[in-house]
Amino acid sequence: ATPETEYGRMNIGSRPSKRKPSGGIESLRAIPWIFAWTQTRFHLPVWLGFGAAFKHIMQKDIRNIHTLKEM
Repeated sequence: ATPETEYGRMNIGSRPSKRKPSGGIESLRAIPWIFAWTQTRFHLPVWLGFGAAFKHIMQKDIRNIHTLKEM
């Protein structure tokens, strides 16, 4: 469980937390969603783009695997 529904009710942003008031989680804007995950200490959003970035760097040049291993 994350506190995203509670954060969605708080008036702390410059825009509404949802794109459509009647919408579900798919209409939630990114800032309250990321903030809710951060508060639960689950840093899932940090890893969301990792797979795509890793795939891109490997497709660009397979020799990049050596750099990644050193990191």
